[in-house]
Order: sequence, then C-alpha cells, then structure tokens
Amino acid sequence: MKKQIAIVILCTLLLGLAPNGFGQNKNPRIASGKNLRNTILTTLRTAKEVKSAAMNCDASGLLKSIPPHKLVAPKEDLAKEIGRVMDSIVDPKKKSSLAGRIDAMLLFLEAKKMVDYVYKVEGKDIGSLPPDKAKPIKDYYYRLKRIFKTGVDLKAVKFKHKECNITSVTNLRPLKWTRGYKKHAFWLTIDWAVTTKVTIDCPCTAKNKHKVKSATYTYTSKTTGPLRYNHFDVYDGKLVEILKFGLRFGKIVEPKFSITNLQCCPEDGTYISPDKDINNNNNFIDTTLGVSFGKHEETEMIGSAGALFNITTLGNNPLFVGPKATVNTTAFNGNEIKATRVLIGPTAEYQVPIGAGSTKIITGLNTGFSFGTIDAFGFKQTSSGFATNAYGGVEIGLTENLALGILLNLFEYNNVTFKAEEGDFETTASNSIFITDRPNISVGLRIDLNSN
Repeated sequence: MKKQIAIVILCTLLLGLAPNGFGQNKNPRIASGKNLRNTILTTLRTAKEVKSAAMNCDASGLLKSIPPHKLVAPKEDLAKEIGRVMDSIVDPKKKSSLAGRIDAMLLFLEAKKMVDYVYKVEGKDIGSLPPDKAKPIKDYYYRLKRIFKTGVDLKAVKFKHKECNITSVTNLRPLKWTRGYKKHAFWLTIDWAVTTKVTIDCPCTAKNKHKVKSATYTYTSKTTGPLRYNHFDVYDGKLVEILKFGLRFGKIVEPKFSITNLQCCPEDGTYISPDKDINNNNNFIDTTLGVSFGKHEETEMIGSAGALFNITTLGNNPLFVGPKATVNTTAFNGNEIKATRVLIGPTAEYQVPIGAGSTKIITGLNTGFSFGTIDAFGFKQTSSGFATNAYGGVEIGLTENLALGILLNLFEYNNVTFKAEEGDFETTASNSIFITDRPNISVGLRIDLNSN
C-alpha cells in the first residue's frame, strides 16, 4: 500500500514539474514582445550619431522632436511579430521534434550549397528524392539563406507628427546561431543585427520650421539571445503542443545611427526661419520630498514640483529647462523658530546617461524669486528676495515612464530682505551655503510625459 501511495505522489510531482506550459493562463510571448520593445527603445535612445556632411535644413531637430516610444510597436503587437519571425526560421517539417528543428537549422549553416543541405538532411542526393519530398527541403534552405542575407522586417509603425508622416520599420537579421542545452531543453543561441529605419516625409509649408522635405535615419545595434518555440510532445498518449517564450534579446552592443537620406525644402522664402525648438523628447514632471539639516539650526522639510522640457542636446546628452517651485519649512518640527520659504523660478538640468542609459548622472541649477515668513520667539517677519542653488544627483529608471531621482544641494546663495510685520524695521542679508554647512537631500519620482 505504501509503495502504491509513493508511486501516486511521484507521478503527481512529475506532472507538476513537466514543462507543459498549458496550465498557465498568460501567454509567455507577451514578455518576449516586451523584451524586444525594450531592445529597440534602448537602441533608439542610446545610439551615438555617425557624423555626416553639413545640412541645409534641421533634420536632427526634427528627429529629436519625435518621442522614441512612438517609433516602436506595443509589446502585444511585437509578440505576434516574434511568432511570425519564428515561423520563418523553423523547419515546418520537424514539428514533432524540438532537437530535430534545431538540427535542421544547424545543418543549414554547415551546407555550402542547396544540394549539400538536402544530402545532410535526407542522406540522399536530391535527384533520388520524389518532387513532393524534395520541394519543402529546398524551399526551407532558400528561405534561411534569404533571411541570413536580408533579415525579417517587422510590421511598420506609421503615425503623423505635426505635419509630417513618420514610418518606422525594424529588421531582425540573424548573424549566426549555435546549439545549446539548458534546463533539460534544447535551444538555439542567436546573434542578431537589429536595424530600425525611420522615414520622415513633410510638406514644405510655412509651419515647417525645420525645412525638411524628407529624411531617413538608420539605427543599428547587435544583440544575442536564446530561441525557444512551440514544439510537440506526448502526454498521456496524446500529442500536446508546448508553448515556449519565443525569442529573448540580451544587452545591445554598438548602438549607432546615421542619416542615410535627406532632402531639404527649396529656399523660396515660404518658411519661418528655424529657431531652437523645444521638443517633446522625454519631457517629465519632477516631484521630490527631502530634509535639510544643520548643526545649530532647525531641521527643515523640503518639497518641490516642476516640469522640465528637453530643449536641446550638449555633447549628445539632453539639456532640460522648465519651471519649478520649492518649499522649505520647519512648521512640522520647529520649537522656538518656525519658518517657511518658497522659491519659484526656472530650472536648468543636464543629464549624462551611464551604462545602458536607464541610469543618469544629474547636475542642475535652480533660481528665482524667494519669499516666506519667520516666527522666532514671538517675533514675526516676512522675507522676499533672490535665491539660487546648484544641485547634483542621480536618476534611476524604474519603468518605461517612471524614474527615481535622488538630489543633493551642492551650493545655495540667498539675497533676501526681512521686514517686521509691525513697525518699519527692515534689513537685507546675503549668504552662501555649501553642502558642508547644511546638507540638503531629496528623493522623488520623475514621470515621463511622453511614454505610453
């Protein structure tokens, strides 16, 4: 009896551990589509420009005004595209064997000619095979040969930006593949060339401040990842299709882009002269909460909010400018002294991406009009004047449209006039505060205004 119970338990465990995949409700290819979307977006956002000849129109300004996320299809659409790519590269005649499918691909790499491939697959010359058996083998060989040469184009993304028609097409081309064995399953590791072509067509009207009639930008990168796909196995005497994740793409290598076609509008005086354009590339809302403390002063709580807009790039890195409001107060913890001051004015921030671009080093300058109130030992007064502070920090990407900002004030200058609420007493004071005098640190969320 104990032996029978043990057998039942063992069978249950084996069924639970079997890679059947059909007990799951979620389609694992959605994660594969998200992975591909992130790969393309990372290429677009981190690619270094290959310098080209001088231009008579502002094609780069127009390109920067297009949010990168609009150039890439949603993850659900890309999941379907991955299925189409996999259908193109697997051998449809080998459905019953995962290892057989992989072997068919590897044999293609070993064969120099079509007749060599047929012989490797069937062990016979092509002339000795009946036509209905030789044709699918030949078709598969030439299909793989074409894919290695030209790749597979994903479905085009098309939309309108201002007056311009934008088309973005990504191509996946295998460079090589090798057989692997991991976690009790066969798979292929594939090296890919990823190419995205962005085509821009604009009417030459007075609203076209960039003076671009048409342009094509080509982004390229390389990446490596495994391939897993649906295959068939036998469970309880039945042939069952097992759903695998599809493709995965790893860290991108050598991301770069160049302009491969450009046609400027004719100089006929029908344009507004091109100015510096405030574009919509990664504009974001910045919100922070923090604390400021000194050795002989009350601890202050800090809160700020602002909207920053990418107006240009310096050294291939973005420069942001926008309004910001900051509040410093001791109202929550001040005993003898309660003070509140507000700074409202423009902020300029420069960001330098590091690594894959999801983490950025930040430096910024916040300046403007400062005002507030002070209640010290029952004596009340108001303040107003000018203030500016320089800060540094880091931005860490959390999701596609959300990041964590950690900011530290490095230097602060104030020129403020104090006035008593009763009487004519008034005085002006100026001071400079360094990070060593009064540390000031804030942490907050940064919300991308252009992401999905």
